[in-house]
Amino acid sequence: MRYGVVTDRLVGAMSRFLHFRRAKHNTIEDLDPYLDLKPAQMFPPPGPVEDFSVGRTLIDRLARSSTVRWTSEHRVLCPRYRFRHHGSYQRNLRNQIRWLRPCGKRRKTALIYVHGWLEPGSWAEETTLFRKWGRELDTDLVHVSLPFHGPRKPPSSLFSGEFFWTADLVRTVEAVRQAVFDVRQTVSWLRAQGYEQVGITGISLGGAVTMITACLTPGPDFVIPIVAHLQLGEAVEQAPILGRMRRDLERWGIGRASRRHLFERIGWHAYQPVLSAANQLWIAARDDVYIDAELARAQWEQWGQPSILWIDGGHMTFPLHMGMITNAMASFMRLRSPLK
Repeated sequence: MRYGVVTDRLVGAMSRFLHFRRAKHNTIEDLDPYLDLKPAQMFPPPGPVEDFSVGRTLIDRLARSSTVRWTSEHRVLCPRYRFRHHGSYQRNLRNQIRWLRPCGKRRKTALIYVHGWLEPGSWAEETTLFRKWGRELDTDLVHVSLPFHGPRKPPSSLFSGEFFWTADLVRTVEAVRQAVFDVRQTVSWLRAQGYEQVGITGISLGGAVTMITACLTPGPDFVIPIVAHLQLGEAVEQAPILGRMRRDLERWGIGRASRRHLFERIGWHAYQPVLSAANQLWIAARDDVYIDAELARAQWEQWGQPSILWIDGGHMTFPLHMGMITNAMASFMRLRSPLK
């Protein structure tokens, strides 16, 4: 059996020890406001950032980085969920980004990075991946904290991202909506700082968020989704790491056919890009157990066959190919660099 498949399945099996707690809220009856919406209704455009603060520690000054915070103005659609959103999840309302300027001054391009599900914060990327990208990509880097992750994790959450993707379907859909809202607001904030070009890249769940932004106006100038697709209903059925979610939905009587019908009506899988194929670079894994390669290929064809890099291995082994991925990103971004 191929190493990528083995690794993906092993991580999925181990995730049972992490996702041992059942979802508390069966919100299936509250999903009506989210069904059969057009993309612009599901993801309305954000307003400008007005209350941001920029903080820099001594370490930040040495690393040429800053922490920027502002209040997420995301508006939820479900009236009952609104009490949780503004109550026990209040910590999630404070958006945070890490803003890195590797050469010490603002470059012409900024690249937003949207991390994957369950990641605790930006320190891992800042000490590894971002150093490489800072040297090899002519761009400033902006790390977005996803809802319910890292500094946005509510006190009742056992670990980063526990509340993002669960059988509590209203919270799950709202987490995706808020993630897209906050990323798009980050795009507008960076443009207000003077960047001539703003792109988005993301891994796994972050890649799906990246893809959704390519379907919305206003949006980024380019996108680089990594091991991602928008067939999220299929990921729920296939990904071993989502076993807790499937078991909870089954416990509430929401079987596979019902789940498939719900995700079809939520409609993310059918979104079409407003961003041209020339402004997209896809990274996909041939043996991905979580993001099925054939589903990714089908969406790639529907989206006009943008540039794509196929890597060996699976979902969890993509870091082994980061040199190849970075080279592809550098070549792609050079073609889109603003004139000196």
